[in-house]
Formats: sequence, structure tokens, C-alpha cells
Amino acid sequence: MSRDGSFHLHSGDPRDEQPETAGHRVDEAARGERKPIAFAVIRRELDEHTGVLSVEGELDLASAPSLKWALTDILDAGHDQVIVDLSLVSFIDSTALGVLVGVKKNLSPGAKLAISCTHPDVLNIFELTGLDSTFDIFPTFDDALAFVRGSAAAAG
Repeated sequence: MSRDGSFHLHSGDPRDEQPETAGHRVDEAARGERKPIAFAVIRRELDEHTGVLSVEGELDLASAPSLKWALTDILDAGHDQVIVDLSLVSFIDSTALGVLVGVKKNLSPGAKLAISCTHPDVLNIFELTGLDSTFDIFPTFDDALAFVRGSAAAAG
């Protein structure tokens, strides 16, 4: 990483050395092209009770600890309504599922955890493992938000 915060990829060919910003090559970003990010998690606090983790990329053995710490931080901050937005997740493995199960089991009484997800491969993993009945999974962020905030319409 250089002083200006950009990253340089080295392929051995000096012509290929181009800076990266936010996980995308500069020339691709300028053209509006986007390469997928390997993993990112963004924490947002909607209010004193509601916290959101937006996850992008692949949730696997390498990224699961980051998810665990982000969930721990959001719960330690006193949020009892948590949404994990997996709409930009392309893959999830058993390690990441284990993190989600562990967090769900350790929620305080009255706390709610909702997952928003639309990626068919990720939803399929929840279904194949039977965890679709363990978690409250919604097709949109707004549905998940309504659920954690107690809207009867979202639960049905």
C-alpha cells in the first residue's frame, strides 16, 4: 500500500502495475466496471436499538472471524435489533454458518436477528442445512427491518 492509500498489484510485468482503490482497479472504476470484492463488512447503526451489518463477497473460513467480531461489536454496543444483509454475498460456508448460529443462540432475551438475502446459491445453503427454519430470512432489507422492529406484516 502506498502513502496515498492505494494498493499496487504486482504480476511481475511492470506494465501491469496499476493502483487499486476500494477493491477495484482505477482504470476499471473510471470506466464504470467493477470487480467483485473478496470480502467486506460494513457496520451501520440506524438508531440506539437497530444495527446493520452489510456483507459483500464470500463468507468462508478466512472471512468468518471478521463477521464474528463485527456481530460481537454490534451486540456489545447494545443493539438488540440486528440485520445481517447478505444480499451481496456470493458464497457462504459452514464456518460462517456456525458464526451466525452461535450469535443467534447467544442473543439476549427479546433480541432479534434477521437476515436479508436474495442470492440463490446462498439461500440454497441455508435450505440444504435446514438453517432456513432457524433464521428469519427475508428477500429485502426493508422486510428484515420491519421484522426486527416488530412489524406483524413482515413476520407473516
